[in-house]
Amino acid sequence: MWVMKYFASGVSWGCTVFVFVNLIGYWLGGAAFLDAVMADFTRQAVGSMIVGVACASPAFVYQIDRLSFFQQSLIHFVVGLTVFFLVAFSLNWIPTNSMSLIISVVLLNILIFTFVWFLFYLYNRLEAKKMNRKINELINRE
Repeated sequence: MWVMKYFASGVSWGCTVFVFVNLIGYWLGGAAFLDAVMADFTRQAVGSMIVGVACASPAFVYQIDRLSFFQQSLIHFVVGLTVFFLVAFSLNWIPTNSMSLIISVVLLNILIFTFVWFLFYLYNRLEAKKMNRKINELINRE
């Protein structure tokens, strides 16, 4: 059942990011930004969903206790970024006309992935603290 949870979460995150990236691109670059998306909308949308699933699904590794937190994070990060870059290059999300531009965009995306991972980490850590506090309250009442 957890497989479907991660899959559905990935699809919804992929679609959400797809919409926000295109809204921001439209606001900053005008209608021309959307030309490439609209010319190949289905592939672009499916690509975003695949990236979403690839970023959400590897989160199951955090349930494998024999792996260290570093190993879990590394697996999650590598799977998500690998799929992202495969999709990004195949759908021309990353310009390939200049090596310095490629390196800049790759580094920017790694930074974005790291930032998003860190936000999820902080959120889950806060949720764990809340749960532990509730458990301690229940234990201390008895």
